[in-house]
Amino acid sequence: MEAARTLKANLKLEGKPCGWCQAPLALGDDAAVCTACDGPHHRSCWDSKAGCSTEGCSSAPLRRLDVPAVPAPAPASPFPAPVSPFPAGFAAGAPMRAPAPPPPGMMTCPRCMMPLTIGTPICPNCRAITSPDGLYHGPRLNAPGSVAALVLGIVGVVFFCLGVVLGPLAIWQSNAAKAAISRDPAYGGGGMATAGLVLGIISLLIGLLWMVGFLSGLSNGLGH
Repeated sequence: MEAARTLKANLKLEGKPCGWCQAPLALGDDAAVCTACDGPHHRSCWDSKAGCSTEGCSSAPLRRLDVPAVPAPAPASPFPAPVSPFPAGFAAGAPMRAPAPPPPGMMTCPRCMMPLTIGTPICPNCRAITSPDGLYHGPRLNAPGSVAALVLGIVGVVFFCLGVVLGPLAIWQSNAAKAAISRDPAYGGGGMATAGLVLGIISLLIGLLWMVGFLSGLSNGLGH
């Protein structure tokens, strides 16, 4: 039986510290997992140390008899250690470069940084508004379903006997229009969508009341 299973680090091993160097395993690293204690290691660390890092494990390397003497610690300095101006884990490096300015007549999208012609009201890539004040100032189109919701709601109220059919259709078209308006600022017609929603609910209620009355009268007539 082999002392270790060699494999590429998977999601289960990702982020686990190597038993020798304590550095976390990254996805796809060459890894070695001890078959005796399941201890994770970098494969290079396992090979260089000739075994498992867990003390007492059957796969741990044999202790050498010629252990070098530990040197005496250096005397502490009476002066305080210099303070680095950089946060822990960061080092001084080259300053970050500012993004290159767009060509003449062009601008960049504030969200996805895609180059656009100056005056483009909405980015075609991410649908973000490009105006400095964050408001859409371009032309608006009626959202799909806004007009249909209003028409269905009106017809459902006028022909109330059809409200149980036209009312739900008006509500569905209104919700579709409102969803399109929330996704794309170039769409308008929110007022018509709201009116269609209200009329659809009214026509549905009137249609249900009419149907209940009609069925009740029909059953009474059959009873006589």
